[in-house]
Amino acid sequence: MKRLRALLQLFETDDGRRRLLVTATLIIPGLIFAFPIFYAISLSLKDKSEVFAYPPTLFPKGLCFANYLSALDSAPLMRFLLNSAIVSIGITLLQVSTSLFAAFALSRIDFKGRKIIYVLILATMMVPSEVTILPNYFTIAKLGWIDTYRGLIAPFAASGFGIFLLHQFLSELPRELEEAAILDGSSRLRFLFQIVVPLSWPAITAFAVYSFVNSWNQYLWPLIVTQSTEMQTVQIGIGMFRSQNESTSWGVIMAATVMLVSPIALIFIATQKQFIRGMMMSGSKG
Repeated sequence: MKRLRALLQLFETDDGRRRLLVTATLIIPGLIFAFPIFYAISLSLKDKSEVFAYPPTLFPKGLCFANYLSALDSAPLMRFLLNSAIVSIGITLLQVSTSLFAAFALSRIDFKGRKIIYVLILATMMVPSEVTILPNYFTIAKLGWIDTYRGLIAPFAASGFGIFLLHQFLSELPRELEEAAILDGSSRLRFLFQIVVPLSWPAITAFAVYSFVNSWNQYLWPLIVTQSTEMQTVQIGIGMFRSQNESTSWGVIMAATVMLVSPIALIFIATQKQFIRGMMMSGSKG
């Protein structure tokens, strides 16, 4: 009762009412976005008769895990997850590495044409990804990388957004740190890994999460490059599984969807604090 009274007294103040308004404003769209995910999980735990029951129910009467077993037997879901994990991790490592080195060079090293190069990199962010599909495909085909991990990863080895994000952060690091490191006999590479990387870890983590999620959600490029089921990624697998099983049960389809989407959702939930912190810190620079 004491806690309830204290809570009510808090909402009686202007600051309390403001907090209540902000909380309600955030909760409502959050519930709207979360409802499809909740309903997909609910459908995945219903049997076939309950899925098509009218009126529909929000909660399953009993937990039907048979849908998950049927989904695993109907398609190589674990292979889809493995392919997406390999591709996403590979793209993330490459983009973080290339973005870090490029951002460090553009923000800490004075050389002729630096601003022009930075503007050109920013200009690539305005080019739709669909424009590069044909040139990338012809290049990958000529190299013989169709239906391979190299073909799925190589075109996304660099990111203009990642260079921009890390450049914003690195450009605000005090010059005194670099001068002190040079006086101590440190090379630029050692200064980068021993001083810059630890200080920039929030921004690096934020971009790594962004890169991983973006790579995991790719659909068009894997659809074009992959030809065999063994090389297809999660997003292609979901579409294929739905087309093959739509006549059987939506519970099985939702079970497969939940299994294929859960890893990326869990990763984002686990790293959301670092992601938000890194984005805020990078956004406040410059």
